[in-house]
Amino acid sequence: MFRFNWLALSILLAGFSLAGAASVREVMVNAYDGAYLVDTKVPGTPAASLRGPVLKRWHFVERARGSYRIGVLFPHLNDPYWGAVDFGIAERAVSGGVAFELLEAGGYPNLAVQIQQLRQFRDRGVDGVILAGVAYDKLDAEVAATVAAGIPVVALVNDIRAPGVQAKSMVSFHEMGGKIGEYLREEVGERAVKVAFFPGPKNSGWAPESLAGFTDELEGMPGLRLLAPFWGDTDERTQRSLIRRAFHFYPQIDYLVGNAVMAQVAPSVLAELGRSSGEVRILSTYLIPQVYAHIQAGRVKAAAADLNIDQGRIAMDMMIRILDGQRPGVDFPFRAGPQIPILTEETIQKYPFERFFGERDFKPIFSYRPDVPEIETP
Repeated sequence: MFRFNWLALSILLAGFSLAGAASVREVMVNAYDGAYLVDTKVPGTPAASLRGPVLKRWHFVERARGSYRIGVLFPHLNDPYWGAVDFGIAERAVSGGVAFELLEAGGYPNLAVQIQQLRQFRDRGVDGVILAGVAYDKLDAEVAATVAAGIPVVALVNDIRAPGVQAKSMVSFHEMGGKIGEYLREEVGERAVKVAFFPGPKNSGWAPESLAGFTDELEGMPGLRLLAPFWGDTDERTQRSLIRRAFHFYPQIDYLVGNAVMAQVAPSVLAELGRSSGEVRILSTYLIPQVYAHIQAGRVKAAAADLNIDQGRIAMDMMIRILDGQRPGVDFPFRAGPQIPILTEETIQKYPFERFFGERDFKPIFSYRPDVPEIETP
């Protein structure tokens, strides 16, 4: 039975009555059509068999044709990044009239947990699964088994190799890292600087991609010394520890670059170490609300923004289209994702908070049903 949190649901519906799911009717995306041939796929980039990117307007379906039940799998809800994705999914579920339930694995190391959750959805006979995978190439067999059971799978945010996946809502984290690398190149010029990079979890698809995109952009910069990457999960405790370790071994770091949780905690860690964010500059490869606030306050210099709220919206819309009988890569793009802006203290006023994260103080929604039956709290 789908479980509900009364407080979260009331926040969701109250927010939608003001900002309105119906107010978001379209978004601009980089779209890829054609067939997904896994033999042409390499990590960090769309499959070469796809045609694109083409800049398009993505028009959301107004209402699903059936009463669908969608299973959603996240790596975790340890930081607000995934809360924004959840907002986008929930918004489209409410607007489209479909039910969903969200399960989270508790962290990127928990591959076995996510596999069990995917099997759980498969055994319960959901109509479709939206999967934000914890690993790039370790879910192929489970995705294939799910599709063989007649349950389509849409990949969300984190790229996966899986030949059986029906559609993908995501941006290239290689491009995300490259955008921050381009910003650093322009700011540094030919100066000698030392850079510590904090990609995130080593076995995830997105973290190695962001590192590769960053390093590719910095080729030919003789004055730049890029330290060996500091890998680790994206919880605050781990990222604080990694920053302290970096300064223990390399006291003269000029730039801290990497995942958004690192950028979130870095100003306070620098203060503990007697350093300032003016002396040590902080760049983030993606955006969460705390980093948004740091940019406004001048504590973080810049962040790439992948509009993850739109990735959630697009993934749910893709699933509705598939279940309505549309063909990915033919009737709508197989892969689509928002364009990637760079936010700085100078440009952030162009981008209101709600554009990235939805309603302020949003709490995660773990399940929704259009008919709102008897409610159970977790």
